[in-house]
Amino acid sequence: MTRIHPIQVIFLISCVLTPVLFWVTQNKAAGSVYIKESSFTNNDKQDWVDLYNPTLNSISLKGYFLSDDIDDPTKWQFTSGWIIESHDTLRVFGKSSDTAPFGSAILNFNLGNGETLVLTAPDGKRRLDRMTLLAPPGYKGRFTMGRPTSDPGITEVFYQDSALSQN
Repeated sequence: MTRIHPIQVIFLISCVLTPVLFWVTQNKAAGSVYIKESSFTNNDKQDWVDLYNPTLNSISLKGYFLSDDIDDPTKWQFTSGWIIESHDTLRVFGKSSDTAPFGSAILNFNLGNGETLVLTAPDGKRRLDRMTLLAPPGYKGRFTMGRPTSDPGITEVFYQDSALSQN
């Protein structure tokens, strides 16, 4: 009887596991994009949403939806091949934004206080993420709402120094 060497076993396992792990990470990647940060109600037409890809793979958003209405999650759809590279963001601008660079993705709605941003999968049913936009009461300066990369389960307000925003 031929005896199998431990190196042969390791090689065989790695040959089987590598394609399986690659397939699993590719399929899981599409569900891991999340809403990282948003600017809204700053009275200067600076509405935007940053989507973040925390995975090691590039992710195409073709067919995905963004909405500001939880009851209408398919309000705006990525129709072309917008791609978020690994550990990178994609900024999508509000309808009235006057700061969107040429060729940017522009929503068909503006963002407002009390609305809930919803990121929905191409099937139009599976909600991948959501963030309720709430302005700090009585605050008159510039701010955004977002999530730290280290813990996307936390949503917080990021206050911006008014001296920095005027430069």
